[in-house]
Amino acid sequence: MLLFLTMIDGTEERNKLERLYIKYHKYMFYIANEILNNPNEAQDAVQSSIIKVVNYLDKIDDIECNKTKYLIVTIIKSTSIDMLRRRSKIEYLSLDLTDEYIDINTPNTEDIVIRLSETKELLEKLTEIKAEYADILTLKYYHELSDREIADILSISHENVRTRLSRARAALKKIMIEDRSK
Repeated sequence: MLLFLTMIDGTEERNKLERLYIKYHKYMFYIANEILNNPNEAQDAVQSSIIKVVNYLDKIDDIECNKTKYLIVTIIKSTSIDMLRRRSKIEYLSLDLTDEYIDINTPNTEDIVIRLSETKELLEKLTEIKAEYADILTLKYYHELSDREIADILSISHENVRTRLSRARAALKKIMIEDRSK
């Protein structure tokens, strides 16, 4: 952990990374170990993911929120899958989306309730498309990351990000149109 803290200049950012690590490192290890089935490789995946998280500290406002948790989960899943691909030469491993997206501690106003209802409906639709498409849509629109940042997190090319986004939008649109016609 000390090595990661030396990568950061500001005290506030160091404290944020330390709190993130304390809160999520066991969860990250669990996810990585579920994918890799190897505790040593899982620990390597956690360390690599923490290095990636350092690049996005400025985008993390609240360590406790589900948005942060989803970003952490996406990074560790991507890192672990990359390690698994290198080890096993597997093309792609589809993983379920995390089930916690909506923060239930938000104020109860009409606009927020409507937005949460729409978000919940959209998240349900995301579970109906391929996990790789759901992940990329979530990174783009929920976390508001650029294509280059998404490419970095998922370890894919910038062009591949654009292709996946296009396919993901088309898949989501198809599902939403099918639901409306029912």
